[in-house]
Amino acid sequence: MISKMTYASISKMLLAGAALSALSVGSAAAQSSDQIIVTATKRAQTLQEVPVAVSVVDSEVIEESQILDLIDLQSVVPSLRVTQQQNSSQTNFVIRGFGNGANNPGIESAVGVFIDGVFRSRSASSILDLPTLDRVEVLRGPQSTLFGKNVSVGAISITTRQPTFDWEGSVEATYGNLDTVQFRGTVSGPISDTLAFRVSGSTNNRDGIYTNLVTGDDNINERDRWAARAQLLWEPTDTMSWRLIGEYNRIDEVCCGAVQLVNGGATQLIAAPEAFGGLGAVITPVQDLDAREVALNTLPTNELVGRGGSLHGDWDIGWAQLTSITSWRQQIDNNNTDVDFSGADLAINPLRLDTKTFTQELRIAGETDTGFGRMNWLAGGFFFKDDVSFERDVIFQSEIRPFINGLLSQLDDPTSLDAIEAGIEGPSQLAQLLTTGATALFPEFMPTGGATTLGPNQAYQPGQGVFGDYELDNRSFSLFGQIDWEITDRLTITGGVSYINDRKIAVGESLLTDAFSNFDLTQFDTSGNAFVAATALGTAIGEAFNPADPTAFFTAAQTLAAMDPDTFAAARNGAVAFAQANPGLNPLLPLTAQLAPLGAVQFFNPQVDFPQPGAVREPGNTLSDDGFSRDTDFSYTARIAYDVTDNLNVYFNYGTGFKASAVSLTSDSTPPQQLPDGTVFGRFASPEEVRAFEVGLKTSFDGGFINIALFDQEVKNFQSNIFTGTGFIIANADVQSVRGFEVDAAYSPVEPLELTFALTYLDPEFESFPFAPCVTLGIGAETTPAGCINDDGEFDSSLFFDATGERPAGIHPVSLSTAAVYTHEFGNGAIARARVEYRFESEVQTTDNLPASVASREVNVINANLSYALENGFSINVWGRNLTDDDYLLTGFPTVVQTGSFSGYVNTPRTYGVTLRKTF
Repeated sequence: MISKMTYASISKMLLAGAALSALSVGSAAAQSSDQIIVTATKRAQTLQEVPVAVSVVDSEVIEESQILDLIDLQSVVPSLRVTQQQNSSQTNFVIRGFGNGANNPGIESAVGVFIDGVFRSRSASSILDLPTLDRVEVLRGPQSTLFGKNVSVGAISITTRQPTFDWEGSVEATYGNLDTVQFRGTVSGPISDTLAFRVSGSTNNRDGIYTNLVTGDDNINERDRWAARAQLLWEPTDTMSWRLIGEYNRIDEVCCGAVQLVNGGATQLIAAPEAFGGLGAVITPVQDLDAREVALNTLPTNELVGRGGSLHGDWDIGWAQLTSITSWRQQIDNNNTDVDFSGADLAINPLRLDTKTFTQELRIAGETDTGFGRMNWLAGGFFFKDDVSFERDVIFQSEIRPFINGLLSQLDDPTSLDAIEAGIEGPSQLAQLLTTGATALFPEFMPTGGATTLGPNQAYQPGQGVFGDYELDNRSFSLFGQIDWEITDRLTITGGVSYINDRKIAVGESLLTDAFSNFDLTQFDTSGNAFVAATALGTAIGEAFNPADPTAFFTAAQTLAAMDPDTFAAARNGAVAFAQANPGLNPLLPLTAQLAPLGAVQFFNPQVDFPQPGAVREPGNTLSDDGFSRDTDFSYTARIAYDVTDNLNVYFNYGTGFKASAVSLTSDSTPPQQLPDGTVFGRFASPEEVRAFEVGLKTSFDGGFINIALFDQEVKNFQSNIFTGTGFIIANADVQSVRGFEVDAAYSPVEPLELTFALTYLDPEFESFPFAPCVTLGIGAETTPAGCINDDGEFDSSLFFDATGERPAGIHPVSLSTAAVYTHEFGNGAIARARVEYRFESEVQTTDNLPASVASREVNVINANLSYALENGFSINVWGRNLTDDDYLLTGFPTVVQTGSFSGYVNTPRTYGVTLRKTF
């Protein structure tokens, strides 16, 4: 809350922001802020009029700066961060440090993306090359009152160019380094006096930025995408218009590569010669980020197809404006990833996501003079239906078993090997357990019930793995209304409220064909010893147990069990009793001590499908795995705006936001369990509730403007989603907050020169997170938190620790972007323009479960372009992005199935090229 910040500190932050903006840009821009139109409140206002923290990027900046998608957009909006991770469809949007959802289709983003008023429910449907644009607005802070679903921390609103009744168009071609080839074009004109059209299209091709050490190819993280968009605008009368939009886009790329930050023992084993128990495969060496080298024996493929349409209608009925927006969209993503990120043939991760979305928005807006001031009012409703079909598999490949055997050899206690019978040589003691299946005939040493057995050589075979099929039906509706009451010419009071109702039904079926992964190693009898029992049973059945070659023993035991089950049962029970009564007879380690290290190679938890048969969520029975959630919420907006002068506005805003429950649609979903404080941890995460205070100042003057916002934002039940190296853990952080300020400014000291500046300062904190899940390392820690150490003194990922007071990773304390534009007009009508941009993000730990010493990030990027436009519409633009070739991590993560190793995704290196454009 703001009360936690002293008035002195608030004043210092405001003064610091104002001073920085003054030093960097002076006072205002050539394009007056009073000319910039935004629709942040769903009605047209100028940037200075709207009492909301919003950044606007117009089409001129987008074209000249070579901003092709939302990933590029962050270069000019410091409060926005966009990262691409495992594949082309996984993109995270973050505003003011908050946002999540990209890696799991059941966890929605807290930043909503809207294109021409249509909500895009998945990040993959938002990363397409941007169509012919009018502007992009980035709204900061909760927007749930007017925008409804999944905008609890912000929204990105993209407005494209409408069809025109005058002929116009443009074509452009780009060539750059990395063999970049791009084509874009649009044409618009009349079909009749009341009907106009626009057709736009683009292609984007580029070589990769990583070199594959296995094949020598450099096509990892390439670009190969195209998009087409067609529009019809029908205006039958002066008071009615209908806009029909259809679009299709396709991505077919090899993506994404990851460098190695640390190569632990498991990764080094992959590279070790076979004579030393390794695989002799290529691995990525730990080196500088600019090398961008990877080792992949299977190319990561991405095939994305998006198609959809929308119908936007506006009708002026005199006393009000009616608006209807109807949309339908389908997004199909097919991805395959070499998840071990090595040249060894260990495992692949194919994914298929099919999302069908329908939305309908209806609203009415008007203006009423009450005699006590004018009221601008708006009311409406929004309906959303999302049907998600998701297939996620992890499939073992040809070298998985030699890799496991090598890992187990590393885990063996050398002193215990001396006690093994002289006849056992070669495979390690632990690997021998998997080879012989020595426990297969002893359900007493299996999980409760003895349903799972493991026969000889049944573990870690090619083609085995986990195969998950998931369905999610999400239906949501909201009712909203807002009134701006202009009490005087200078004072406006705003009140808004929305009711949100969200229902999710999830079904998950997971087939785990690797039998060993179904073992619960913690349930084995601590006094038993399978080898003692096997030896005793061998005596009873007349076939000695030889662990080096147990085939004859298993054959005799299974034959006796089939022909005379009573005799076999008596012999087995007697053998177990003998083993439990005489554990000291066997010089080997006790069974549990032998099996405990196997947990390091037990990659999948025993699976439980959901919903469970008969599971019904009754009041108080929050643990039922019924696959169902229903959430309701009232979100509010209260604001006071005052025009101190014609050029100085101040406002105070209090707003709340809401994001519905999340469900983990992955094979590593955790069945629900009750935590000590009574909360539930598991497959579902509780809804996020956001509240934000904001104080803003907007001032404009001859040549430019300065806008300052001071905010205090808090998210209750933040849906934390952390990758552990084999899967994702979803958990609610009780309270995560961020405080800070933002400055947006522009100034034109002389007519040809325009300067812009934007600064964001963030101070985030886990205000309450008493049961943070233990992962590879604790949140914000360089060492493992004490709460994650079990009674044996070892790290235990099943435990929890108190992360209260820790700083969340990945949130830069300081982010800024600034630009200088110089324009020169020639006497022949030609115009030359030079633009230079600088983007800075202060150093930060990238990921909660990796220490900063392993994975941190600081960004220093310079972009520039020089354009020359003739009066006949022909122009040439020479551009460069990341000209200093700054290399930094997007994020880091524990390397898959390689404990002690860490990987990371790296940014795009320097790109440059030339664009030829002809407008008409």
